[in-house]
Amino acid sequence: MNATVVTATRRANRSLATILVTAAAALAVCVLLPPGVAAQQPVTISATDGYFDVSRIDADTWAISEPQYWQKNNSFIIKGQVRTILFDTGSGTRDIKHIADNVTRKPTTALPSHVHYDHIGSVASFDEVAMIDLPVNREHTADNRYTPSLAMSLSPAASSFMVTEWWRPGEKIDIGGRVLEAVWIPGHSPDSIAVIDRARGYAFIGDFLYAGELYTFLPGADLAAYLESTKRLLADYPEVKTLLCGHMDTTMPRQALVDLQEALTGVLEQRAPSQRVWWLGGLVRKYPGRSFSILAW
Repeated sequence: MNATVVTATRRANRSLATILVTAAAALAVCVLLPPGVAAQQPVTISATDGYFDVSRIDADTWAISEPQYWQKNNSFIIKGQVRTILFDTGSGTRDIKHIADNVTRKPTTALPSHVHYDHIGSVASFDEVAMIDLPVNREHTADNRYTPSLAMSLSPAASSFMVTEWWRPGEKIDIGGRVLEAVWIPGHSPDSIAVIDRARGYAFIGDFLYAGELYTFLPGADLAAYLESTKRLLADYPEVKTLLCGHMDTTMPRQALVDLQEALTGVLEQRAPSQRVWWLGGLVRKYPGRSFSILAW
């Protein structure tokens, strides 16, 4: 078999694998999430029902966690003197808006780190929603209504929502005595962003990095882009000392980004040790890191 045929065969296999992963992820949503979520019927609850945990990072920053949810999501309230940003809106197992409204009395704008289903679960509950202004997001938007595709959201149940504000990559947003920067960090997904608070040394990073298994093989993921985004975060934001993560532990130190750069380099150079593991009925490679692991093809 000549090289051209081999390359074409590999590409075909990769395309088929991507389709299967997307379908498996969609099936997992239907199987693993409660029926109320699949039906898009979030239940408004009080802050005392024991589902959400609210922890204070500093005087103007809170984490809203879902310790009972299988992915242990974290969303973050970033409060300014004029308004508040809610970075991610959780799984939708419960409606997070009620919790956010009770933590801060300022007008709240929801901002997804990316549009995987477990980060936009309650986004439609918010009157004000911001998104990063990228072609991949605009192509799914008509009259400022964003409709996520299956490949982008990994869920057949993800509903559309109105976007009231577009943030340009690199734009500085003043929310009143607090300036945030929107940074495009493709890798985990093509629409992933971080929000940087230079003054406080924070990087809110969604699924880009957390103390668990990092998925780098889902539709739209890109290992090379992941590494470049990691390098850019380290080089361009030396002020960042604390990472605020979308799953598991709410925070990680800057050193975790250094470890991620080293781990991704090892994977791309095919010198990192790995083992085959099952994920949703398929085999992927697991590359152990210091405080996380990487799942890749």
